[in-house]
Amino acid sequence: MTKKVKFSLAATLQLGLIASIGDFVGWPYMNYVLYLTIFFFLLTLIFLIYDLSKD
Repeated sequence: MTKKVKFSLAATLQLGLIASIGDFVGWPYMNYVLYLTIFFFLLTLIFLIYDLSKD
């Protein structure tokens, strides 16, 4: 995996953890964090597919 894939995967996992804890506690604006999590997950998939297609 390249650094782009690792960075976007790490951002996805961290945002997902923040969103799940924030939703459990009741913090406002967690829907926006979930949207960012979905965006970074899709970005991870795009980077991973691109990285695997180069080989």
